[in-house]
Amino acid sequence: MKEDIINVVSQSVEKIGKNLDLTDLSVEIEVGMPKRKEFGDFSVNTAMLIANKIGKKPREVAELIIENLPQEKDELFNKVEIAGPGFINFYVKEEAIVNKLLQIENAGEKFGTSNLGNGEKVLVEFVSANPTGFLHMGHSRNAVVGDTVARILSASGYDVTKEFYINDAGRQMNLLGESVLIRYKELFGHSEELPEDGYKGEYVKDIASQIKAEKGDSLLQDSAEQASTYCRELAKGILLEEIKKDLADINVLFDEWYSEVENIHTVSAESEDTKLSQIKALLNSKGVLEEREGALWFKATEFGDTQDWVLIKSDGSPTYFLADIAYHLDKYERGFDRIINVWGADHHGHVSRLKAALRSIGLDDSRFNVLLIQFVRLMREGKEVAMSKRAGSYVTLKEVAQEVGADVMRFFLLMRSSESHLDFDLDLAKKESSENPVYYIQYAYARIGSIFRKAQEEGITQSSNNLALLKAPEEIDLVKKLLLFPEVLEDSAKSLAPHKVAYYLQELAAQFHVYYNKCRVVDENKDISSARLYLITCAQTVLGNGLKLLGVSAPERM
Repeated sequence: MKEDIINVVSQSVEKIGKNLDLTDLSVEIEVGMPKRKEFGDFSVNTAMLIANKIGKKPREVAELIIENLPQEKDELFNKVEIAGPGFINFYVKEEAIVNKLLQIENAGEKFGTSNLGNGEKVLVEFVSANPTGFLHMGHSRNAVVGDTVARILSASGYDVTKEFYINDAGRQMNLLGESVLIRYKELFGHSEELPEDGYKGEYVKDIASQIKAEKGDSLLQDSAEQASTYCRELAKGILLEEIKKDLADINVLFDEWYSEVENIHTVSAESEDTKLSQIKALLNSKGVLEEREGALWFKATEFGDTQDWVLIKSDGSPTYFLADIAYHLDKYERGFDRIINVWGADHHGHVSRLKAALRSIGLDDSRFNVLLIQFVRLMREGKEVAMSKRAGSYVTLKEVAQEVGADVMRFFLLMRSSESHLDFDLDLAKKESSENPVYYIQYAYARIGSIFRKAQEEGITQSSNNLALLKAPEEIDLVKKLLLFPEVLEDSAKSLAPHKVAYYLQELAAQFHVYYNKCRVVDENKDISSARLYLITCAQTVLGNGLKLLGVSAPERM
């Protein structure tokens, strides 16, 4: 309907421009929806935007616009009125609204999708956890938000690649190897303290036991470095497989698994240098590096950051930041038009320094976007849930997914803006009632299936032939809500805000349940029944499309 209004108002403004011989009367027409029904279905402020160009008061211009609306206005609107300083309010005919249901049926699973992205290549990198332990609830939110953003962008015409950056280099990985080796030695009677910041979860002991089963005591004969390296690599492989499985269990799959060791720290077949060496040489050639106190610094303040940063420490070892610059240069070199990182909110300080580094080597940092995810607190009976013994310091993704199921877990992690802290209520998550939002939405979808089974028993089928019979206020409100879906999806894609789809589905489910309780779908009047069946088919289509975007199932029965 908004497109129809933009079309008729555009024609009117163009006609006014020709009549008054005004060459520059073009304006972007914004269609709003009044909060109060008495002000119509839609409203435009076009008259106020072009009043100065015409040299008349906005209300007079509004009158001109209405006078010059094309003939098709009579098919679309019951009336068009001027309000306030020059708003034009449109009261849409019920029949014009319900006829838009044909668009939903014709599009089916494609309803809501668009070509907004026009094939633009987008890389969405998310989770990217160190493979040193299990994924926790913070990772869970990052995973679900990142995956859903990718789904929404794909549905909006972008060519999306989902990537997990495996942080398998550096001190944390070495600590993992040392921790596993110490637990391995314990199995042979050796007593040794774990490093203060070593890994203490039960899973470290499990990995050590697996090594003993495979290697016996042979690692005791190896040098400490050899044994620790073996333990690190084996543990990395085991934990990475656990991470992949846990993510797959909540419907999160990646196109690429990008290893830092293999891609950043290893010499490639095409070059004699590592990407780490190449980025250091490139930065040096740009004159943005400086030696201070035995370390090599990046002069980030010259490129908009608040401080400079160490890239090579005084002991000669590279910082994580240098590898990160190399990784992001590689993203640009792989030809992505847009790069989206999904990071925990505690990484907010890293955004400006990475953008500064990109600018320093001549890259367009506007192509680089970061979506920051706030923390999750897991609650049971009003209290925060204690840590997991298995993981050692946190509750794992796997534990929560097994307790509440993938559907509920995903939806609950999407219910709030990623910029807001989230309390994940385990008690609510397990309720099978209208209090549980995902259950409420899925029940609406399943209830429609139940209505169709009843209609089939009575020999009634859906039809678009009698849509003019849909006149009840609840019917018109439901149709309007259904027709908003493409706009919600486009807004969500532009703002990288998947929670907007979750909000919309809750509102749509509520609208459907109101309609169901007010209007009998399978009625004695078969003409009305066929039209109402057509309406709820469209409702089921939109509910299903929305749930699919969120990675949540749409059950036929509940």
